[in-house]
Amino acid sequence: MYDSEVEKQKMERDLENARLIQESLLPKTFPFIPGIEICGAMLPAMHIGGDYYDLIQISPSKFYVVIGDVSGKGLSASFYMSKLQTMIRLNCTDDKSPREILIEINKRIFAEIEKNWFITVSLALVDVENKTIRLCRAGHVPLLKITSDKAEIFQPAGVGIGLDRGDVFKSSLEERIIPFQNGDLLFFFSDGVTELMNKDDELYGFERIKQFLVSNIQKTCKEITKDLLADFENFRGSTHQYDDITFVIIKNKIA
Repeated sequence: MYDSEVEKQKMERDLENARLIQESLLPKTFPFIPGIEICGAMLPAMHIGGDYYDLIQISPSKFYVVIGDVSGKGLSASFYMSKLQTMIRLNCTDDKSPREILIEINKRIFAEIEKNWFITVSLALVDVENKTIRLCRAGHVPLLKITSDKAEIFQPAGVGIGLDRGDVFKSSLEERIIPFQNGDLLFFFSDGVTELMNKDDELYGFERIKQFLVSNIQKTCKEITKDLLADFENFRGSTHQYDDITFVIIKNKIA
């Protein structure tokens, strides 16, 4: 019993250290661009999650947004997510497009990832000066863009990273250019948001998140983040959170 308790404590320390390492991978600060508001949050379902997000500024008016979700959970998921973060940060430069970056990363990860594992990723280059977003989606959930009275869904084609050596991945990966005008709000998220479940086995769902964002678009990103997390908590109640919840909110306030 003593040996078992010692081993349990050792495992708990290892998990806590892994959690701290994972937290250190998340951005400490967000890109500073006048007129642009940014907020992000990640709530792991387990001690260690398989979700990840990052924001990488490459010029005074351009930055990358990345959000990813490993198909598994726990230590292995955290390991693959840390590898993804390293590759993303090395490749997100001003001379590459989101599509080119994801194609290169898929080549590297395919050779290393376990069979039947994969990573879904959305990668977007936000160009504030030209008021555009270049979006690529490697099997990830869609991007939501909210205007004053409606929500649009953007879902360019693409399969998850690690599922194919390269030909299918490359041929299926679509990059779209999306307008990003004054007053627009972007909502990048993982499927843990829409698949959050309550005691009646109801899902939070796309319609609820769209309605929430449209109703709260006049608020700041910090206010929206705070109220959204509270809405998740109220919806879930005492039901266990089965998946990681991750999202990034970006609002254009430039006239």
